[in-house]
Amino acid sequence: MTSNTVMDISEDIPRSKEYRKQILNYITIKIPFGLIPGVFSMIYIYFFWDYLGLNQTLYNIAMIIYALFNALNDPLLGQWSDRIDIKKWGSRRLIFIKYGGPLWAIIFFFMWFPWSYDNQIIIFLHFVIALFFFDNMLSLVIIVWDALLPEIAETYEDRNKIFFWAGIIGTIASIPVLFSITLVQNNPIGFRIFTGVIAILSIIIFYVTASNLKEKPEYHQENNTPGVIQSLIQCFKSRGFVIFTLYRFFRVITETMLFSFIFIYSLLFPTGWETILLVALTIAGMLGSWIFVKLSEKYEMQSLIMWGRFLEILISITAFFFSIQAGLDIIWYSLFFIKLVLGGYIVFMNPYIYLVADEDEIKYDTRREGMFLGTNAIFNKIAESLGPIIGVGILVAFGYLNNAPEGYIPSEQAFFGIKFLLLIMPCIFDLLGMIVLHFYPIKGERLKELQEKIHLLHEKKKKEYLVKQSEEVI
Repeated sequence: MTSNTVMDISEDIPRSKEYRKQILNYITIKIPFGLIPGVFSMIYIYFFWDYLGLNQTLYNIAMIIYALFNALNDPLLGQWSDRIDIKKWGSRRLIFIKYGGPLWAIIFFFMWFPWSYDNQIIIFLHFVIALFFFDNMLSLVIIVWDALLPEIAETYEDRNKIFFWAGIIGTIASIPVLFSITLVQNNPIGFRIFTGVIAILSIIIFYVTASNLKEKPEYHQENNTPGVIQSLIQCFKSRGFVIFTLYRFFRVITETMLFSFIFIYSLLFPTGWETILLVALTIAGMLGSWIFVKLSEKYEMQSLIMWGRFLEILISITAFFFSIQAGLDIIWYSLFFIKLVLGGYIVFMNPYIYLVADEDEIKYDTRREGMFLGTNAIFNKIAESLGPIIGVGILVAFGYLNNAPEGYIPSEQAFFGIKFLLLIMPCIFDLLGMIVLHFYPIKGERLKELQEKIHLLHEKKKKEYLVKQSEEVI
């Protein structure tokens, strides 16, 4: 691994009480982000495909519509937040969290009330409309939250740590999600009450935290931000952005193939182990993130991701061969847990794209994380649909039956397909991601220079803003 030679300028940033308060409010928003998308990711395929019995053709059509339509909206949402009239609305990012967040929570609550139990067209329409409204609000709120972090922390070391602690808070908060599968399968009414409690809690957190957070007005240079077409062209001229986007595309496919089929993977474990499986996922994610953040104090992010992925692929393939041998379950269970720990490099995902935004700011003198995140989301949404489509296709090909009668036990061939989907398919996309990431340009000396330049630029902008404010007062 390459040693981290980046100049540490974090000591120059004051750790004031106000700074800590900002961080606390910022990471608190991770509570609804852990709950709402957590329940959605774990339940929506089960709810519409398995429970309501949407047929595979309509399911695939819905996922394609979902991917294409919502992906096209994301750059517009990002651009909107970058160019919003601050004098009129009072903020560039927080306005969407404060009011968009509660609306997103309400949509989340109402999507779990079936429009029909037997009419395929109505179930299809329910699926498409629910995905459209839910995902558009998710994109808007999460994009602006992601884009807000560079206004709180300038160095990538601080960003890594804040993103790590936000992940811990989100993971702890999402513990109730572990029971959502059991709840929706055994007590649909109780599940809807459960989602109602989540919605109310989320509304309160979104409003209160957004009311207490503050943006840095010196970053708000909306007059420098070009229109959507020119911004898109400039985004795709960034080699770092293009490579990051491809890398994340493959990663999102593997994530959706893991988390969207938990209800099926639980069949690989003894009865009653469903909660143990989900607790293991939670612990492994937290432990892995902590390990990689600590390692990032000495080694660069890119090296850590490459090594993490290589070892993850190696462990996954080994676990698969143990899983298809009788009597060796405890071995592949242990290897699977290690694989999840090695996936802790996911903590570097957002800090990676912030480096692209830093480089862009130096080049074009404007801060537009919203556009980068929104444009990146075009491909994320395609990946979020492609992963479940691949997953369902593999399960059906190996003989798994959806909407099966109570007491259904998959065949030996279907169990093989479930293991293949869990352990082998992600390796293919992880390998593609490693190949792409090898060419990511912001590393080594270039990373060191970027840190120095962005620090100096922000100091300059802060001074210019203070001078301008004093002149306006006079």
